[in-house]
Amino acid sequence: MRVMTYNVHSCRDVEKRNSLKRICDFISTERPSIVGLNEVESFSPRVGFVNQPKRLAASRNMLYRYGPAIRLGPVGFFGNAILSRYPIYESTNFRLPGRREPRCCLRARLRVPGGYITVFTTHLGLNRQERFQQIAELTRLVEDEKNPVILMGDFNCGTDQLTPLYRLMSDAGSLFGSPPTFSIANPVDRIDYILFSKEFKCTALSVGQCDASDHLPVITELYL
Repeated sequence: MRVMTYNVHSCRDVEKRNSLKRICDFISTERPSIVGLNEVESFSPRVGFVNQPKRLAASRNMLYRYGPAIRLGPVGFFGNAILSRYPIYESTNFRLPGRREPRCCLRARLRVPGGYITVFTTHLGLNRQERFQQIAELTRLVEDEKNPVILMGDFNCGTDQLTPLYRLMSDAGSLFGSPPTFSIANPVDRIDYILFSKEFKCTALSVGQCDASDHLPVITELYL
C-alpha cells in the first residue's frame, strides 16, 4: 500500500494562494492508497466554506474521515483527515493533552487485503513539554491496538522526542534517510513522519516535490 502524510497548510501555499487544485492533482498523480492530512479545513470562512477533506478525497475517488481540532467561524473547522481507497469501518477523534492550541489525533480502522489495520494521523503542539504528554498519549493509543498500526503526521519535533513510540514502531524516514520536510523555501527540519508496527515491511520512501504548502509530503510503500 502506498501511504502519504501531508500537512497541507489549509491548502494555501507560502504566497497564500489557494492550492487546493494543486494538491488534488498531486494526490491523483501519486496514487496513494492511504493519506493522512494535517491543517485541513472544512466550511471555514477563510477558505470560502469549501469542504477540503471531501474535495481532496474525490481527487482519487477515496473515502475519508475528518477529525476537527479547532472551530473556525459558525460552521467551520480546522484539523486532520484520513483518506482511504480501502473501506473505513470506524473512526474516532481523540483530543490530546495540552493547554495551548487544541491538538487531536484521528483514528480509523480500515479493511485492507490481509485483514484490518488501524491508521492514526495527528498534528502535535509547538511546546516541547506538551509534546512529551501528547507522545505519551499516542504511545498509549498504539499499545491498546490489536491491529497492525500506521501512525503519521506533523509531529513538530525531531527524532529525540520519539523514543517511546520507537519502542513500538519503526520510522520509515529513519530507515531510508528521509530529507527535511519543513519549511519548503529552505527545508532544514524533518518533522513529518510515517511510523508503522512490526507487521509491516517498508520498501521505499520519498519526499514529494510539491509547492502547494509550507511542508513537503512524505510517501512510503508498505506491505502487510
